[in-house]
Amino acid sequence: MIDVGVVGWAQTQHGTLERETHQSLIYRVVNEALSSCGMSIHDIDVVIDAGSDFLDGRGISTCITVDAMGAHFKEESKIAGDGLLAAIYAYMRIASGLFDTALVVAYGKSSESSPRVQSLLMTDPFYLRPMGLDATAAAALQARAYMHHYGVSEEAPARVAVKNRAAGATNINAQLSSEVTLDQVMESRPLVSPIRELEAAPVTDGACAVVMAGEEVAKSLKVRPAWIAGSGHAMDAFSPGAREIHKLRSAALAAAAAYKQAGVTDPSADLDLLEVTESFAHQELMLYEALGLCEEGEGEKLLISGATALGGRVPVNLSGGALCANPVVATGLVRLAEACARVADRGEGDRIDGMSKAMAHAAGGLAMQTAACMIVQG
Repeated sequence: MIDVGVVGWAQTQHGTLERETHQSLIYRVVNEALSSCGMSIHDIDVVIDAGSDFLDGRGISTCITVDAMGAHFKEESKIAGDGLLAAIYAYMRIASGLFDTALVVAYGKSSESSPRVQSLLMTDPFYLRPMGLDATAAAALQARAYMHHYGVSEEAPARVAVKNRAAGATNINAQLSSEVTLDQVMESRPLVSPIRELEAAPVTDGACAVVMAGEEVAKSLKVRPAWIAGSGHAMDAFSPGAREIHKLRSAALAAAAAYKQAGVTDPSADLDLLEVTESFAHQELMLYEALGLCEEGEGEKLLISGATALGGRVPVNLSGGALCANPVVATGLVRLAEACARVADRGEGDRIDGMSKAMAHAAGGLAMQTAACMIVQG
């Protein structure tokens, strides 16, 4: 296959963006991503976008966004899922040799819709939906099962929130950019037991775009790419009751595929950074285990050791993660943009010396039914 590099990326500042439209968010990140690598829309062969008809409030919502993406008269496809899946789709199109360049766009304005209702409509309409099993309720069942099965303390998810909010305080694009204490998290408003308000991602508006190119084009540009070393995606059973809900099987399978392609044998030693989608704090602990950073049930110990914080041997979510900004549908693509910025030496001030290989992770469905992973290296 042809080597593929991520040559440009951009994201909006995230928050409740009342004065912005979907089109204005998309137009801005597309132009900034293209400008970051010295390309124009005329250099793009294919556009892959990710959006949610439900959150947009209209069917075939791409119809009103193709102008802002510059996708008219180009090969274009929409992914009805997280933006990292769109990135994997674009990667495969270039690696196949059919296209030389691709633009990947993901966006979401959750504040104008109801993420809770959207997640409720993911469930079986006869058995689970009448019970009110939305994303928070499903995550709460997952958290309780995980904590009970492995003896994880109530403070462990709160410690994740403290770590990620501290990281988000240095991220100019984060929606929540203030640090919190362990006591503040533990005393925050209960949502669905055992999940507290500060352990859940906020409702976020935002967009992200990345530009990909085959090896020949990537090397002709005056910027250093973040080369794609591996990718993988997987899904678990649709019904949460049909899964071992205290584990993240989909994430483990997606990561295993990406590791195999990238030649990663020991993630905690071979990866310099992970950017993961933890819509709820306990999910980061579960991802430590599913992604191979530690053994099952050892996530809390790994967190307490400081290994996943800035300066640790395998930092996780130096951007603050989804707990600081969760632009649904774009969240995973933001993770990829953050990973690329860390490993590619662009002189942007956000690269950390010694970081050369990073992984981005995305999740979807109730209680992280689906997963996608992409590994990039400088």
